Amino acid sequence: MTAAGEQPNKLAEVAGLAAAIADSIIDHQVSGTMIPPEQFRMLVSAARILQDNGVPWPPSVEHVVLAVAKRVEQAEAATADGETGSEADETVGKPTHTLNTEKRS
Repeated sequence: MTAAGEQPNKLAEVAGLAAAIADSIIDHQVSGTMIPPEQFRMLVSAARILQDNGVPWPPSVEHVVLAVAKRVEQAEAATADGETGSEADETVGKPTHTLNTEKRS
């Protein structure tokens, strides 16, 4: 069993790691390189852990998760409008637009 004080420390560590992953994803996007899928999966896992424990996401995590969610919605809409899957998949894998910091309502 873990001591009661260890849980907040572990969650702070998860938040720090999530922020580092998000920063790496932003760096990939800025440089125009492919975002490694495993990095995004790790970010989503960390964000879920934080959310499940009532810990707010670091700003860079929120920025990336919301921006990618918006892009996925756009890709799904484009697919529904008749674009091929590979065109829609490209939206997430190698973004051509700057990540948007706008919060969804």
